[in-house]
Order: sequence, then C-alpha cells, then structure tokens
Amino acid sequence: MSDRTKLLKLSYPIYFESLLFSIIGSMDTLMLSKYSDMAVGAVGVVNQFLFLIQIAGNIIIAGTGILLAQYIGARKSRGEIQKLTLSALFINLILGILFSGLIVVLHPTILSFLNIDGQMLTFARDYMVIIGSFLFLQLISITFSMFLRAHGKTRTTFKVSFLMNLINVLLNYVLIYGKLGLPSMGVEGAAWATVISKGIGLVILGSIVYKMAFKDLPVHYGRQDFKTVLPRILHYGAPAAGEQISYTLAKFIMMIFITKLGKDAITAYAYSNTLVSFVYVFAVSLGQGTSIMVGWHMGAKERDKANALTLYSARVSFLVSMAFCSILVLFRVPLLGILSENRDIIALASTVLLFNFVVEAGRSQNLIFVNALRASGDVRFPFYMSVISMWSIGVLLSYVFTFSLSMGLPGIWLALGLDEVFRAVFMRIRWRNNFSMLTAITSS
Repeated sequence: MSDRTKLLKLSYPIYFESLLFSIIGSMDTLMLSKYSDMAVGAVGVVNQFLFLIQIAGNIIIAGTGILLAQYIGARKSRGEIQKLTLSALFINLILGILFSGLIVVLHPTILSFLNIDGQMLTFARDYMVIIGSFLFLQLISITFSMFLRAHGKTRTTFKVSFLMNLINVLLNYVLIYGKLGLPSMGVEGAAWATVISKGIGLVILGSIVYKMAFKDLPVHYGRQDFKTVLPRILHYGAPAAGEQISYTLAKFIMMIFITKLGKDAITAYAYSNTLVSFVYVFAVSLGQGTSIMVGWHMGAKERDKANALTLYSARVSFLVSMAFCSILVLFRVPLLGILSENRDIIALASTVLLFNFVVEAGRSQNLIFVNALRASGDVRFPFYMSVISMWSIGVLLSYVFTFSLSMGLPGIWLALGLDEVFRAVFMRIRWRNNFSMLTAITSS
C-alpha cells in the first residue's frame, strides 16, 4: 500500500469524526439559537475560555502523541508504550481535577473579566460551572483518543465519536426544550448533555485502550518510570502546547475586543465560527494523519518518505480548503439564515465570511507543516514563530483594524488571516530548508 493511500485511509475517519463534531456543534448552536441568540453568544465566549484552559492538558497529550508515533515506528516494546500511556493519563487526571476546581471557585471573577452582562452573563455562568466541573473528563478522553490514533485506529475513534455525539444531540433536544416530561433547562440542558455524552465516550474509549495496552500484560510501573518518561513528554509537549496556548490566548484577547463591539458582534462571531469549522475540518484531519505517518517514518529512519508525504499533504490541503471556502462564501447568506433570523447579525457574519479566503489560505498550510515539524522532532521553531506572529500581527492588527480603522468584526477576521499566511510562509521554508537538520534531531 502506497504512502498516499495509507494517509487517506488514516485521515478519512479523522475527517468524518471532525466533520461530525462540526455538525453536532452546529446543531447545538441551532438548538440554542431557537432558545435565545444570547445563549449562543454566551456559550461561544465560555467555550473560548475553557478551550484555553484545556490546552494546558495538551502539553502532555501533544508530547505523548509524538513519542507514541515514533515508538510505534521504531517498534518499541508494549511495556514501554504502556509506561508512556500511564504517565500521560496520570498527569492529565491531576490537571483535570485541578482545573475543574479552579473554574468552580473562580468563575465569577472570570466572567467579570469577559465583559458580559445581563441575560448573557446568566447563561454564561450556568454553562461554565457545569462544563468546568467536569473538565477532567475531556482531558482523559482525548488522551485515550490520542493513544488510539497513534496506533492508526482512527476508525475506532470515529465510531465512538459518532455514538457520543448522537447521544449529545438527543440529550440536547430533551434537556434544552424540556421533552419526555422533563423541564426546559436551556443552556444548563446543553451543558449537561455535553457532560453526559463525554462521560459515556470516556468509558468506551478507556475499555478499548485497556484491551490494547494493559489486558494480559502485567503493569510494571513505578516512580522511576514516571521520572524517566515525563521529561521526554515535556520536551516535545511543552513547545507544542505552548503554541496552542499562545494562539488560544491571542484569540481570547480578540474575543475581548469583540465583546466591546456589542452582543450582535459576539453572536455573529459565534455563527461565523460554526460555519467556518466545516471548511478547515479537512485540513485538520489531513494534518493529524500526516503527523501520525511522519512520526512512524521518522521512528523508522525513513526521512525521504516523511518529506514527500508532507509536501503532498500540503498541496491537497490547500486545494480542498479553497474549494470548501468558495462553497461557503457562495451560500453564506442562506446558511446564516438557518442559524438566525436577526438581519443585523446575518449581514455582519456574511461580511466576515468574505475574509475567510485569507484565513484558510494560511491555515490549510499551517495545519500540515506544523504537525509535520512536531512529529519530526522540531517543536521549538513552530512555537517561537507562532508567538511572534500571533501577537505582532494577529492581536496588534486586530486592534488597529477593529478600532483605529473602524472595521469592526471583519477587521479581526482579516488580522487572523494575515497571521495565518505569515506563519504558513515561514513554516514551509523551515521544512524545506532545514529538513536535514530535523532528521538529525530525531536520530540524535
């Protein structure tokens, strides 16, 4: 089987899983929009913050994922893989419990900082307390998913994701609107539907990982194993997660800019993000598939195959992303009409989406080259370049375009696009010019 065929075989279940998340997210938005536009805006703001907190757990997940793929490519023993997995699970369990406790205690201060008030504040508080209390479920669940994907079990994670999201949709319908004799819970119902569905998914994924890594194999794991594995996880995971933290923090600052533009801008931003997720989901999936295979190749010292595969992925990602973006722009008004009846919100979001070509031109390349660089062992350059670009271009130009040039919400989208394009150029140059250095890092 050729590398390209393997890549597509790995990536298409990730694509459908990611697409499913986008569809479910859209259905969540649609259901909440029929309840209240303010509810949609509140959930969007809270999710932006919760994602920032969750990324701290990605320090462990990113590092473990890179090491697992390389372990598998190098044909490491099952016992070594077991120790690596246990370390990741233990740390993320502790982090998850810590984050959950902090959110429950500090949520009034956090929401005050987010500049929302009135009914939107009430919705945001209800949603944040419930979702935040069970944040540890999410961290453990994505650790299990990472283990399965590193082993090429992308179809398995898709099937579990499908079931989990189907449960989420059904519970949303019942709990948001008060069906089957239950009271209408609105935003609280959406939050509980998310928690319950994620809990079910966690149990299923955990049982699969147990059968693969722990069943019929005695666990030999102690403090010394943890001390040995942890530095290697952090070596790869800290820069990779640091990049994500910087990106999400920058988006969070931009969200504060948006809250100053008013409730219509907040809601338009949430609707635009919902539709855009259908565009970049392909590049996300292809990037993850590329990361897995580059890790396998680098672990097996097959560097030329890693290079050829990455360049192929970049071409496909750009072409497909531009095609999807064109379809979205062409049908943006009727699609927004499904989500909202507010003409002001539709008009604003419609204008915003015109700038998405710039965003996707860069993002489609970043999602490939950044994943390939990380999987090959070069995790620091993407981190440094991302921090420089996100803050000097993304955040700074967002402020200038939005307030100094009075572009409003479209100005933030344009700034995001310029940041993505700038980073994409340097990530591609890094991969091309320094590939020999990257392989040397892996082999050392």
